[in-house]
Amino acid sequence: MSSLGIENQILSCTMADRFESKTDEVMALCPACKSFETVYLNNDKLIKNRKFTQFGSHIYHDCGSNYPCRLYMTS
Repeated sequence: MSSLGIENQILSCTMADRFESKTDEVMALCPACKSFETVYLNNDKLIKNRKFTQFGSHIYHDCGSNYPCRLYMTS
């Protein structure tokens, strides 16, 4: 029983480390409505978000803009 608990702890630590290292925090600026919000990317893919959508390599705000958001990396 005790080895199963140890294996679960090791697995959960590994998954958390993998997720943390691949996630980027980016500021998205919509050129149409000037919304400036934080979005999260995992391997250059937008993490599900109800206000932004990704098409190809571009991220769009849901205000109806035909222009992609400008992305700024945070430090």
